[in-house]
Parts: sequence; structure tokens; C-alpha cells
Amino acid sequence: MPAVPGKSLRQINPEIFGEVSTYLRQGAEDGVFPGAVLLVGRAGQVLHRESVGVRSLEGEQAQNLTHPDLVYDVAGLTQIMVTASLMMKLVEAEQVRLEDRVSRYIQSFGVLGKSPITVAQVLSHRSGLPSWMPFYEDLLRENAGARMGILTSKGAREFIYNQINRAELDFEPGSKQIYSDVGFILLGHLVEILTGTSFERAAQRLVFQPLGLKSTSFIDLSLVKRRGIAPVATMIAPTEQCSWRKRMLCGEVHDDNAWAMGGISGHSGLFSNAADIHRFATEMLDAARGQSTFVPKNVVRLFWAPTVEGQATGWRFGWDSPSDENEMVDVGFGKYAVGMNGLTGCSLWIDPEMGLDIVFLCNRVHPTSNNKKIRGFRPGLHSAILKAVRSL
Repeated sequence: MPAVPGKSLRQINPEIFGEVSTYLRQGAEDGVFPGAVLLVGRAGQVLHRESVGVRSLEGEQAQNLTHPDLVYDVAGLTQIMVTASLMMKLVEAEQVRLEDRVSRYIQSFGVLGKSPITVAQVLSHRSGLPSWMPFYEDLLRENAGARMGILTSKGAREFIYNQINRAELDFEPGSKQIYSDVGFILLGHLVEILTGTSFERAAQRLVFQPLGLKSTSFIDLSLVKRRGIAPVATMIAPTEQCSWRKRMLCGEVHDDNAWAMGGISGHSGLFSNAADIHRFATEMLDAARGQSTFVPKNVVRLFWAPTVEGQATGWRFGWDSPSDENEMVDVGFGKYAVGMNGLTGCSLWIDPEMGLDIVFLCNRVHPTSNNKKIRGFRPGLHSAILKAVRSL
């Protein structure tokens, strides 16, 4: 997977990305999102960086301009930046093998037909676990009864892990490939067991600190509740006006189940900015070429390889690839491209053949997640970016 040599930002004629800039501004004007940040990198260099629109449409920060360092709730990017990365580190350290059964480490998981499920099947969404379960609704009921105060606590996480252990399968393991939030919540629990520490601490020690990701973290809602420690809302893009939390969410995770777990989960909860995500993507590209000490080349390539024989598209191990389902199949990526689209509107796509990473951050769920315009917008944006990059 050779990388194409990059050019520094000041060497590139801004007119090359003129169509991209126009497309971005039009997205803000058309209400696809209030504001957005785009960063295009190649071989570690920034080719194009731009912010458009406003960070918020409501509240005290309404109409404040978006800026390149703004932090976003990156939703599903948690799965590639944290969960999959931690699993890479654990595979490298031979603390787990992809062919291992999950029940080897979580004995109470192996009931109701789940005993044969392997780590590989969970990572590649072939486990048969439900796509989604309303754990937060169960916890709201528990919180209204004898277990008042359980929301956002360690007890909430244990409650959800137990619910997953008792869950029935939607299909026979290995027979289909269907995305599952539940599977990645389970993987977060597995990481805790294998590392002997909390998911957040494992992420800090093994991913964020080694890569120097200074604006990337989970926001621990239990600390907010116990100590009154609050994030700096002016540095974070707000998400939705939540019907059941009765407020505009800013500095607390948008995902319902991740919020109920205290803001920290294997499937969602991460906050980050474009520069940090670009730094992460650069390290992944370096690792895929054998030029990184973060994780070996063979492990990265294993996690980025097709997981179903004869299937060119579909889920890798923790990562997605361009497909009809995510609408990225025809934008012009190479056959080795991997990435992820998050529910809040944020995405990261990497093309190893081009040495390219595209970080797109927006809060399309603000003020409501009923706004679905991002689905039609994202493919066109990436097509314009790839057209510009190929003209360099």
C-alpha cells in the first residue's frame, strides 16, 4: 500500500479545492449541518483545512462561527479510534486472538446460543447480536425505582453488560454481516477484562497519550455529577435538543446508551477535533507501511482486510469499507479504503494506496437528528475531494 508523497499546505493553490469549498458552504446554507470542519491529509501533510458555518443554532452560543479546532462528539468513530485500536494492541501483545471465543473471557456470555461467538465475529459484525437495544430505557425505569442514582454510574455499565450476556441472537453467528452497537459495547467490556483497567484509562494509556491526542477524550458524566466538573462548552459543538434529557446536549455524549453508561463505551462517547483525528489517521497509514511503533504492519493490515471470503465490500475488523449501505462505494476510493461514518455527522476515511485521510466533522443532529440530509451530501463531498487530490 504505497503512499503518495504529500505537499505542505502553503505549496498548494487553494483554487484546487475551490469546488470542495463551494460544496461545503452550500451544505451549511442548505441546512445539511449548522457548521463543519474538513481536513484533508496526505502522507502526514495537511493538503486542505477549512471550517464553515456556525457551531450552534440555538442557545447562548448561537451563530458563533465554527473554527478548525472545534471539538465534536464523533459518535461511531469511537469504534475505530479506540475500540479497534485497543484490540489491535491486545492482539499484538498476544493477550487475545481473533479466533478466541468471547465466552473464554466472559463466561456468563456463553448462553442462549452465544457460546461459539468469536472475537473476530463481534469485531466484524457477524456475531448475530442485535444491532441495537434500548438499554437506556431499562435504566430509566431502574433509576425511577429502587435503584435511584444508577444512571451514568459504574452500576449502569454492569447492568448493560449483564443484559448483553442474557440477550438472544438475531441470527446464527457467522451467517450474516449486520452492524451491531451491542457488539461494540461488549468489546468495551472485553477490553476492561483484558487490560485490568477501565475502558477510558486503557484508551488514555494505550492510544491517546502515545499518539499525542491532546483534544481527544471521553467526558465522564459520573465526574460531572459527583464533582461538578464540566467541560468547556464553548469549545464543543452541541448536538441534539434531547426529548428525554430535556436539554440541548453539549459536552455530554449524544448516544442514548452511551450516556446512560456514563459517557464511556466501546461503541460511542469519544470527543475529538480534526487535528487529532488526522494525527491518528497518519499513524494508521504509517503503521500499514511498517513505519510506526504504535502497532505492527501485519496487525493493521489484518484489521483492514475483508472479513468475508470473496466479499470486497463490507465491514472489516472494527472498520468499515466503502459500500452501498454507507453510500461511499462510488465516490472514487481505492479498493483498500477503510473508514467510518458516525451518527452525529462525523466521518474519517483513509485510502492507503493514496496515503490519504479525509476528516469531516459536523453536528448534523443539531438541533434535531431528524435532519437526514447528510446522507446525500457526504458522497458528493468526498468525490469532490478525491477529484481535487488527483489533480495535484
